[in-house]
Amino acid sequence: MTDKEAVKVAFFNSSSVLIVLQNPCCLSVTLWRCVVRGYVTRSLVISIVLLLIASSSALADSVSFNLTSNNLMIPGSVGTVMITDSGMNQVTVTITMNAGFSLKLDGGDVAFNGPSGLMSGSASGVAGTAGLIGFAGLTFKQFHTDHEMGGLGKFSFDYANIQGAPNGTVSADTLTFVLTAPGLTASQFTGAAIHFCTASGGGCGPNTGFAASGPPASVPEPGTLSMMGAGLIGMAGLVRRRIRR
Repeated sequence: MTDKEAVKVAFFNSSSVLIVLQNPCCLSVTLWRCVVRGYVTRSLVISIVLLLIASSSALADSVSFNLTSNNLMIPGSVGTVMITDSGMNQVTVTITMNAGFSLKLDGGDVAFNGPSGLMSGSASGVAGTAGLIGFAGLTFKQFHTDHEMGGLGKFSFDYANIQGAPNGTVSADTLTFVLTAPGLTASQFTGAAIHFCTASGGGCGPNTGFAASGPPASVPEPGTLSMMGAGLIGMAGLVRRRIRR
């Protein structure tokens, strides 16, 4: 097989791409030979590097919990809780409420099952939005373990009573915060629950209830997918042009 044919196989056969990515030495030798013989450009090298970075980034985990169970007998989902690896021993929690619902702040709860070692001081960087208003510097004033969530079962860790929102704001459409604990990763979380209100925005609404999730769903990293797509498109276009010369 000629070097030009090898390039075709390596970059247009999907199984070969997987083998190359799993064997960096194979990639470096193949790439070096192609550069020496003028079959690839620096642009193609950059595309390959982007693809490799994307493949290693895919090791980061995100899990999403759809809040489909509640004690008010409301059908469907009231929102989602996404947990993403954001650093060593650290995850970022993002709660997004669906239209018609909000997260209760004062007296509210955000609870989790799965991880171990969480403490009251594990939470930081708490911020939220209500409508078009964003606010930071919130704090959880209470912390419970093995806590019952409105008849939906016990949860290992409950961060409760969110304080610090602007005057008159008692609920939020979104809430984000960071959890830090030894060995903590997103993949450890197996369930989530919240205290919610039956109206969007910061006014909470007429009723409050508790909502919990089913099994977690894995979520592809948007940055990883776009980077991998850019790398693959760049590789395909550049190699095809070089081979046709």
